[in-house]
Amino acid sequence: MRLLAQVEKQGLDIAEAYRSGDGVSAEVKDFRRFIEKVDHFNVFIDLVEERLPGFEDDKRAALTRHLVDIRWRIVIVEVDTTQIFLVRIGETHKPWPLGSREFLQRRLGRLGEISEYYDRFGEQYRLTPLSEVMLRAVEELLKQQIERAPALTNFSDQSARYAVSTGDFVKPENMVLRLDPGSRRRTAERLPLPRRDPPPFRIKEMDGRFYAERDGIVAVSEICRNANVTLDQLAVRMGVSRPSLVLMLNGNDPMSRPFMEQLQSFLDKNGPPQH
Repeated sequence: MRLLAQVEKQGLDIAEAYRSGDGVSAEVKDFRRFIEKVDHFNVFIDLVEERLPGFEDDKRAALTRHLVDIRWRIVIVEVDTTQIFLVRIGETHKPWPLGSREFLQRRLGRLGEISEYYDRFGEQYRLTPLSEVMLRAVEELLKQQIERAPALTNFSDQSARYAVSTGDFVKPENMVLRLDPGSRRRTAERLPLPRRDPPPFRIKEMDGRFYAERDGIVAVSEICRNANVTLDQLAVRMGVSRPSLVLMLNGNDPMSRPFMEQLQSFLDKNGPPQH
């Protein structure tokens, strides 16, 4: 299964890059990048698990155990990396960017999700338990940084604070305008967003089946943007679910000839000529 191989590769890449604190700095952007990688990994492993009912019992049981083991290994890396980052940023006293409080609160909620996952599968699959001391330490570190991190401003709550009474307005007759001689009023033109040419979308045929070349989703997403069509809407047009469409556009799943021709028709109509 191609998707399983991709999940295994992503998990290995994450483990190698962040093993024993390697690759962890005190920069918020670096930690966010790490979390994005973990989130992306979890999305793909969810997609694989959705396909497990299609296998025979023995094969499904073996794959389930394998996926649980992979996911848990990355959970251990996630918790360990979070702890290392929080310690390092605490030592440097670097300021958090705006909106970081919400980000850290999601990290705090993530600890609860991890505990629930272990309660469900830990004993059944003999997962290595996370240290309670480490979990409590990470929880306390998160709470400390949440206090330091700025939250996003809720402007709706401050409308009254910035309200201006009628008496504060300057009457038009009391306003003095100083215009440069020869100045002209010009009507501002609303310029459309520049239309970007997407990268080429290429299809290769293997054993009578059609596969999009790697990163084909980038080309299709750009054409969708130019056509004011979302990937969800395109999936509905094509008669498939969004995850299935993404898998085909990434080259993980094959396309039937009618599907390929329908997709190519959409691309030819809304994008530059495909070569």
